[in-house]
Amino acid sequence: MARLAAILLYCSYSLSSTVSAEVTSVYKNNSSVYLFQLQQKGAIFGRIVNEQGIPLANANVQLAGAGNTSTDKDGYFKFENINYGKYNLVISSEGFENIIYEVEVTEEQHQFAEPFVMQTTRRHLDEVVVTASRLAEHIDEVPSSVTYIGGKTLDQQRQINDNLPSILMLKVPSISPSEESQNNFIAKIRGRNFLVLIDGIPQSTPLRNGGRDLRTIDASAIDHIEVINGATAMYGNGAAGGVINYITKKPKKGKKLSSSTYLNNSLNLVKAAETYGYNIAQVFSGQIGKWDYVLQGKMGRTGVVRSADGVVVSPFYGLGETKSYNALAKIGYQIAPDHHIELMGNYYRSVQDSKYAGTTGIFGQSPAIGIPSDAATNGGTPYNKALHLKYDGQYGKTAANLSLYYEDMNTVFETYNQNYSDHKGARLNFNTPFQLGSFSKISLIYGLDLLKDHTVQKTLKDELVTPDMNMNNFALYLQSKLNIGADWILKGGVRYENIRFKVGDLTKNGKLTAGENNNSDAFVFNIATRYNKYNYIQPFASFSQGYSIGDVGLILRNGVPLSQIDPKPVVVNNFELGINGKLSIWDYQLTGYYSTSRKGTNFAETSTPGNYELIQVPQRIYGVEFVANVKPVRWLSIGTVLGYMDGRQDLKNEGNFKDKLDNSIISPFKINLNVDFKLTEQWNVYVQYLHLGGRDVFPAEAYNYGKYPVSGYNLVDFQTRYKYQKFTFLFSVNNLFNADYYPIHAEVRGATNEGRYYIKGSGTTANLGIQFDL
Repeated sequence: MARLAAILLYCSYSLSSTVSAEVTSVYKNNSSVYLFQLQQKGAIFGRIVNEQGIPLANANVQLAGAGNTSTDKDGYFKFENINYGKYNLVISSEGFENIIYEVEVTEEQHQFAEPFVMQTTRRHLDEVVVTASRLAEHIDEVPSSVTYIGGKTLDQQRQINDNLPSILMLKVPSISPSEESQNNFIAKIRGRNFLVLIDGIPQSTPLRNGGRDLRTIDASAIDHIEVINGATAMYGNGAAGGVINYITKKPKKGKKLSSSTYLNNSLNLVKAAETYGYNIAQVFSGQIGKWDYVLQGKMGRTGVVRSADGVVVSPFYGLGETKSYNALAKIGYQIAPDHHIELMGNYYRSVQDSKYAGTTGIFGQSPAIGIPSDAATNGGTPYNKALHLKYDGQYGKTAANLSLYYEDMNTVFETYNQNYSDHKGARLNFNTPFQLGSFSKISLIYGLDLLKDHTVQKTLKDELVTPDMNMNNFALYLQSKLNIGADWILKGGVRYENIRFKVGDLTKNGKLTAGENNNSDAFVFNIATRYNKYNYIQPFASFSQGYSIGDVGLILRNGVPLSQIDPKPVVVNNFELGINGKLSIWDYQLTGYYSTSRKGTNFAETSTPGNYELIQVPQRIYGVEFVANVKPVRWLSIGTVLGYMDGRQDLKNEGNFKDKLDNSIISPFKINLNVDFKLTEQWNVYVQYLHLGGRDVFPAEAYNYGKYPVSGYNLVDFQTRYKYQKFTFLFSVNNLFNADYYPIHAEVRGATNEGRYYIKGSGTTANLGIQFDL
């Protein structure tokens, strides 16, 4: 009877109320007593806006334990049929700080009186860099100019054009334009030589510039790129203009298997004959217990390169008819909660096999083109092999990092000669934080670097072109980072390096140039500050030194003794003032810089092709960089990158800087504009525009290497992406309007070296690809 009465009571209540009920059983003394805990339900309504009161559409709203929803186009959201009680409301949207709010539902309709106002985030979680200070830190804690090319941006760009120098040209304000070839001979940042790293392993060959350090790994193996703009005291020889660090793919933690497959096909639309090319890339990664891994493989081939008029471009150092391969393997093991070890191996190969030969170009009249030939044109990078053992550990408050590495690279300059270069070294780094009172803290970053750099240039028959060159470096460094409260950041550091240089004998044309030794020291320092109180304006100022020995092999190969060129480090002083910030829909960075050196490390080609002379005179280089992004509405993103530089030198070394620097040092004015349209949740359209200005500052009688006029050019690229479940379909067009132009490098070299570098750029090329992610 008791049970029947309870059921009748429940039915009666259900008929007379719009709320529901749940049955709860309570057992006591082996007898069942059925109670009814009536659970009333209600609804939650709210609105989300940004700091300017503009509604935020598609913001994610989570009611912990009750479900998820998104805001509509007017910023409204609602939850219905929610049990009475207390909940955490979590609101998130890309580019904004999360909001966590406790709400209690006690009525049928809970309406928030005021809208939730989302604040623009001060940092993106993925924008963590290690290159600037050898310490993992967010970009907004770095008091100097840093360019971060994130994974999404990198993937988007490589699916348009996977040539890394071209990607860097678009995203780094003051880097030299892409040579659109295998080489980056004139590549500089802010007019100075830079150092290229892969996970901290040196790729540059400063003793004899092989011009291939930007192309020593495939873009599909890279997670992101960190670029330090301007001289840095942290990495030693070669970093006078900055550092480019390729950070390789990282394991996907918490998942046993993650997979990404990419296939691309390309074809010239002006004249398709012989231009078909393809790229196939595969990446696996994951975590199994204490083990983590990344496995990457890529193979590809480019077709013949044709210019805007459909003519075959000279294959001389070109990217046409080139087969490329990359294999990366990373295996990590978590020894203990605070100790991890990782072994990384990378192999890269890119070799041209062209059935065309290049003609002689005539500056201002006709370019060098490709003509059929029985003699194959071979050039490229037969191999770049890297091995890296890395250990990370925590000892109390001190974090320790040890890297042991080996890198071996061979570069071939067609039928002329080749470089052999290998690096062996170790980097030991420590980071110890200290708390200073309640609000401030200091971190000390210190350690040592060991490097043995061996480089030699030979003919294809293995005869010496340069003497055998060996450089042994031992360096100690100390860097400090002081956080004063929540807003001020101060940095300062020093680096001391001992350099031992040894050159072997060289016999050319019956003349013996005896080998010599040279020992020198380098001492550089840096100091910087940043103020982060306000999101919309965060000023910074820095002074940093870097140094470079220069391309000594270029001079030594002419039989010049080592003692005559004085290969001591050339120190560069880099001054920076800048501001950056984020305000609602905007983020930006504006930087001005001024760079000086008592002597340059530049080499000019003489009237005899292939012979160079060393120019060591005081130089001053200055410029402005600007990077900005704006997202006025949810479906539209607009970005820009701008770089301007100029400079002077004192050729007579008399304190009068009136002589212009040539075009191999000073890059022309550059502006990149890009627009991303989100047509639907799955469909995007992306357009980017590149303008490189002209530079004509030398009289006709002075025309030579770097002094020919640069005409500049304009390029437009188009891409559309459509995502369907785990598939992404891609279509892009390079040089959409088929611009007829000369790459900057072609005009820098002009008619020197028999006009072989005077080639045109590529005409309109289409790419069709598909990506599958698992």
